[in-house]
Amino acid sequence: MTIWLESGDYPKFLGCADLGISLHTSTSGIDLPMKVLDFYGGELPVCARNFQCLDELVQHGNNGMVFESSAELADQMFDLLVNEDKYLKLKEGVRGMTRWRENWINCAADIIQKASS
Repeated sequence: MTIWLESGDYPKFLGCADLGISLHTSTSGIDLPMKVLDFYGGELPVCARNFQCLDELVQHGNNGMVFESSAELADQMFDLLVNEDKYLKLKEGVRGMTRWRENWINCAADIIQKASS
């Protein structure tokens, strides 16, 4: 038995959660935590550890919350547990995000089509 999930089990596992927690930090300050994208794909709001450029992915109070310390993370988790309206607002923020296919069509499809014709 291993701690790794089969690829087909991963979306099911995320579907059982209410909140994603990202402890990712970046030494370069320019890489984004792909785990957060997995959480968003499962329509999970996120509590994410703050670092340079995280705001490109997590907008505090809109699709997640950003924390600096373990105490702040604990406060955020408790707040979301007792404040359903705040949790639902974050969840709605995740649902309203542009999906990959929409982004592709809006940003790259025309360029690729023009280049290939």
